[in-house]
Amino acid sequence: MDNMLRFIADKEQEMTDFLRRLVSIDSGSDNPEGIAQVARIVGAKLQAIGFAVDYLDYPDICTHLKATKKGTTAEEVMIIGHMDTLFPKGTVAKRPFTVKDGKAYGPGVLDMKGGVTIALFALEALAAAGKNEKSVTVLFAGDEETAHPKTNAAELFEKEARGKKAVFNMETASVGDAVLIGRKGNLYAEMVVKGISAHAGADLDKGANAVTELAHKIIEIGKLTDFAQGLTFNAGVVEGGTVANAVPDRAVVKIDVRYLKNDDRLKAVDSLQAIANRQYIPGTTTELANVWEKFTPMEARDANKKLFEVVRAQGQKLGLDIEGKVGGGASDAGWTVRAGAPSICAMGAIGQFNHSDREYIYLDSLVKRAKLLALSIDAV
Repeated sequence: MDNMLRFIADKEQEMTDFLRRLVSIDSGSDNPEGIAQVARIVGAKLQAIGFAVDYLDYPDICTHLKATKKGTTAEEVMIIGHMDTLFPKGTVAKRPFTVKDGKAYGPGVLDMKGGVTIALFALEALAAAGKNEKSVTVLFAGDEETAHPKTNAAELFEKEARGKKAVFNMETASVGDAVLIGRKGNLYAEMVVKGISAHAGADLDKGANAVTELAHKIIEIGKLTDFAQGLTFNAGVVEGGTVANAVPDRAVVKIDVRYLKNDDRLKAVDSLQAIANRQYIPGTTTELANVWEKFTPMEARDANKKLFEVVRAQGQKLGLDIEGKVGGGASDAGWTVRAGAPSICAMGAIGQFNHSDREYIYLDSLVKRAKLLALSIDAV
């Protein structure tokens, strides 16, 4: 164990340089070539430590990476994550990788190129220490930030996770040294109201105001939120009308729903449909449309909690007090939990301000979290 930990500690500068290389590539959804470039760099690193690598290319969309390494026993573990960022082409030129006061800045440095770097060097340390008992599967998606709208990534995560003894998702660490044993699911829906247009001055009584109908419905949507149950509804975008002197005949609200359990997803859709079915303004009709589960919930099952105890014990060896939490954001760990695999999320880098121009990681978390991951893989 000591040799493995020293190996990681000695790689601190190499880890920083590797992270710089990844961050210096624009890999947003508008740059599939950049995502492919990141995938090839990551794949080359995995091939160098004995993994067989497959690049799953979706032309003009993205590239996923799947890598496997056969162990000497029947035990199997899995590392998951993503290589894309939320930032468009040109962001790297505007905000290049920068180190200042022990922090590294740049697009995707925390979410989650730092986590990818941590995973690769933890796996390298295990290989260098001769820890080859477990078979390891690595699956990094290229379109997580857009919730895989045009690829089968969700199905791939679920398929590959079946039968795994443990799954570690390299998403951003929670506050402090915490990891996540559960995350919310994320549902997207739209409510589309159709009314009757009319002149607002001469024929107001002949119209049916779609915006007014939608306003009633938005208030009812807000009442569905149940914080105690972890079930939330947010009417985030509203569109309706064209000019002030016309009765609007169409209005739309885009809704974000978060939930901790799959049963709550079903209840949420039923509740939204019930609101859509109500009529407040005569002459209007409402459709619940474009219902899409972007991420299934990472339910905080007992298997996750048992795996967390393994991670927590490894943290204690490093002098870390690892806390297990349930997070409000969604991730691909939901698919691996749905497959029945014990899963821990947020094993990645420590920092702040994901999805913003202030995003940064603490550079020392690269070594710290790589040690934690390597020990955890070895211990399960």
